[in-house]
Amino acid sequence: MFRVSVFRIFLAGFAVLFCLYFISCISTGGPSTQTPETPKGEILPNPAGENEEIIDEDGKEVKITSTDPISFQSQSKDSAEYFRVYITSDSYQVRQIRGSKYIRRKVDKGGDALISEELVKYNRINFSDDGIILVILNGNTGAVETIRFNTRVPRINNLAKIIQNDVTRWSMEHSEEKPVVTKYQIHYTIKLENKSNTTRDTVKEELKGEVKKR
Repeated sequence: MFRVSVFRIFLAGFAVLFCLYFISCISTGGPSTQTPETPKGEILPNPAGENEEIIDEDGKEVKITSTDPISFQSQSKDSAEYFRVYITSDSYQVRQIRGSKYIRRKVDKGGDALISEELVKYNRINFSDDGIILVILNGNTGAVETIRFNTRVPRINNLAKIIQNDVTRWSMEHSEEKPVVTKYQIHYTIKLENKSNTTRDTVKEELKGEVKKR
């Protein structure tokens, strides 16, 4: 009797271990069933309409929320606006608000980080600047034909150069061999933060000639 009880206990323990092992294999080897993270803050309407997906700098579909930069939250009034970019010395954020079915920006974390690092030397004043870039692609190959500022140019020349350098490194993916989207705008916002304890008047003197009137 004693031997039978021990044998049953052994079998029960073995069955439990086998079940745990089986569950572990499924959870690690099979497709992920984790639900997407719940966005922080209040979810806001899609800037280009609810039929459009919003894609971030990592190539993931996201929602616009009240915790995003203000420049990401506003409704889009221009059908040519496809991308919004927000850059600080600490982060590089992208939101594609239109056309993700036909064209997407290839993920480039290393390049994003390098562009952010470019702003470190300008963190001597609390200042926000913005600009709108127009990109025109070849209708057959998708190669870039034109990159230029359109309607809105940053007030600081050096920041304008950073934006231009950023756009030229972008690489795009198309849904078709012959691109569907051949023209789009990128709306940039750059934020500087005074981390040097330099006075505003000193920086103004140093930046004379750099600030352009709109």
